[in-house]
Amino acid sequence: MDKEKKLFSETRVYPVVFMIIVALLFGTILAVFYHSTIERVELSEELRFKQSVLSLFSLPFDDVIESYEKHIIEQEKDGYKYYVAYSDEEKIGYCFIVHGAGLWGSITCLVGVDPEFDQLIAIHILNQSETPGLGGRISEPTFQEQFAGKPIFEGEEVINYRLVPEKDAAKETEINQITGATASSKAIVDMLTDNLKKIIEILGDQI
Repeated sequence: MDKEKKLFSETRVYPVVFMIIVALLFGTILAVFYHSTIERVELSEELRFKQSVLSLFSLPFDDVIESYEKHIIEQEKDGYKYYVAYSDEEKIGYCFIVHGAGLWGSITCLVGVDPEFDQLIAIHILNQSETPGLGGRISEPTFQEQFAGKPIFEGEEVINYRLVPEKDAAKETEINQITGATASSKAIVDMLTDNLKKIIEILGDQI
């Protein structure tokens, strides 16, 4: 007499096949969710970056994309990308992405300079991992705003701003350091000096 046929769900391989199907299903769902999330994150980061560039030059950003396309031209030389800002068709400055080493990790910053490359217009810290409440204060407006209008050169050389105590009156070539965060304050100063030298070397007569 023939043995009674078992249902597939009653076989030994069924649990294995079932788990494989479930794993594939959830893997597909997670992949779709991941890619949709990544796209939103990338768009958010792009808008944040473009808004930061516009704000360096006090340009409007009610509609970030439209304003960026109207006022900012992206340029490149020898693989080095930079940004030229315009207002009413008049060049109002350059923007550069600069990098440096902080106390606890890398620092990324936007630097705006005037069309003559004589003065800083503004700086904006994009990313940093310094100690909250100490070195992390380099992201505070009160620290960043003091770079506005600072000269780029001291004599014929790119300036290396001198640090003075936070409460002291800073001269034109000085920056008020953050109390308890001398290393982070110096990291910004050194980053600016080193990168401005490289920018001048790369771009030469284009600036």
